[in-house]
Amino acid sequence: MIFETQPQTWQELQDYVGQLFRECGFHVEISKVLPNVRGKKEIDVFVQDITSDYRPKILVECKFYKGRISQEKAHAFRTVMQDYGANLGFIVAPNGFQKGCYEVIENTNIRLVSLDELQAEYFEKWTTGMVNRYMPIADSLFPYWDHAGGKMHAEGKQLNFATHQLLNRAYNPICSLGPGDQSIWGFRRNYPITLPVLDDDLNITGQLEINSHRQYFDFIRDNSDRAILLYRKFFGEG
Repeated sequence: MIFETQPQTWQELQDYVGQLFRECGFHVEISKVLPNVRGKKEIDVFVQDITSDYRPKILVECKFYKGRISQEKAHAFRTVMQDYGANLGFIVAPNGFQKGCYEVIENTNIRLVSLDELQAEYFEKWTTGMVNRYMPIADSLFPYWDHAGGKMHAEGKQLNFATHQLLNRAYNPICSLGPGDQSIWGFRRNYPITLPVLDDDLNITGQLEINSHRQYFDFIRDNSDRAILLYRKFFGEG
């Protein structure tokens, strides 16, 4: 799954959906007012897949109800979809839908889903989007950890092989990100991944365990600046 917690409010559900599509690399607008033939309508999450050649537009309504969504809500969303001419629509609800909802959206481009089902549908696009987001960081570190790159210490000093290997292990989630993760096989990792935690002098002070894709990418987000700093220090560049 993409998220490790469940939303507790309607606002959180809307934010989760927006974050999911944004991390896929899509254009996202929250609470966007749309023009249609009957005036204007505010939609919870407006999405455009700018990674695709035909740039489809996706409308999402988030319904954080205690019970099942009624047929009337589905019908109202169908009208918005028809008036606006969106390519795809989702109603996302944690507690399901009344039977009549499925009759309303039959033979349309509307999907009735839970947040978990939406995550499952967009999981591969999400991993692709996250890899693309963080690949520039991995590329910037490539000369530092790749032994074949021939990068030398700024002052010509001998590099300590064991310390170099330790650095590579500590920042493996960044260093191991590569073109293979953008291939047709996609992003694949086996968890848990255990990493040494280093202080400013490159001494081990503990360890960190990564157990999911979300934790993996959060590690890159939270540690990329420090990784660059320590690699540059090791190579005498700062």
